[in-house]
Amino acid sequence: MTPLKITLFGMVFKQLKCYKRLKWAKVPKIVKKNCWIELRVLIHPDLGEVVSNFLIEEGSPGVIQENALSSLKGKKECLIAYFPKDKFSGLKKKKIQAYLLNLGQPRRDISILRPRIIQEEKWAEAWKANFKPIRITPRIVVKPPWEEYSAPKEEIVIEIYPGMAFGTGTHPSTHLCLKFLDEKMASFPGQPSVLDVGTGSGILAIAARKLGAKPVLGLDIDPVAIASARKNAAGNKVGREIDFRVGTLNSLGRGFDIVLANLLPQEILSMVSLLTAQIAPGGVLIISGFLPGQRKEIAGVFAGLKLQIRQSRVWKGWACFVMGRINGRE
Repeated sequence: MTPLKITLFGMVFKQLKCYKRLKWAKVPKIVKKNCWIELRVLIHPDLGEVVSNFLIEEGSPGVIQENALSSLKGKKECLIAYFPKDKFSGLKKKKIQAYLLNLGQPRRDISILRPRIIQEEKWAEAWKANFKPIRITPRIVVKPPWEEYSAPKEEIVIEIYPGMAFGTGTHPSTHLCLKFLDEKMASFPGQPSVLDVGTGSGILAIAARKLGAKPVLGLDIDPVAIASARKNAAGNKVGREIDFRVGTLNSLGRGFDIVLANLLPQEILSMVSLLTAQIAPGGVLIISGFLPGQRKEIAGVFAGLKLQIRQSRVWKGWACFVMGRINGRE
């Protein structure tokens, strides 16, 4: 992993040491046709995911997330969003400003740097240039469709198109889930069944199928995410082998050998019982999307339903659990 990250995830966490002031720079009034507005926002890393989510909802096709040097004390990240000219009106600017101002209070600092105009052809080049093949495990590589990659026979290549669904493979929580998924597949005889809760771009479900899981179900409450997941699955030639559905865990009736949930901490905590109910006898739950400081709380809630941590990892400020029933076969 390079210092540059591209993320389409969304998350809010506990407050760390941050600052107070929101800064806004005016967008140049003269905008040519076939242009994009590039908006850069300096934030505390705690706010990266929720601000990314908001900017995507406001019309950016994705958000680039990279480390930033700041004159202020403390670690900073820079979010880069792109808006088509016709979607960045004065009203849109005011809405983004109001949201970030509210989010930045009382102790978090958010600085909006001067937006700039980028011609459409240059925008496309800049956007694509930020996505490169990434090795997740010794045999899993994630890449965008336009990047050439010559893979040995033993490697599994997953193509993910960066779009308006979360999960491009670059975020640490996705890395952690993919690594555990790769490892746990071998512990099941035959083809384990897999449920991917909050599938987003479908990356975890696609990886599971390519690793040999069957059946594979990807579930999300967002129709846009499901459409994106289906498109990505088709691009990986597994479109007919994964069942993607818009819906919730309440609608499911069977258990799965491996349940994946790369979600917001509050989402995980709100569906502890439902997630636990989906684990088949001898199955495991792989969960991520939370900070190391939240491990005790999350583990404690699942312990109340007789689930215990089988494995735990922390990587680049994110945590991931593999959980199973107490005295249950892994």
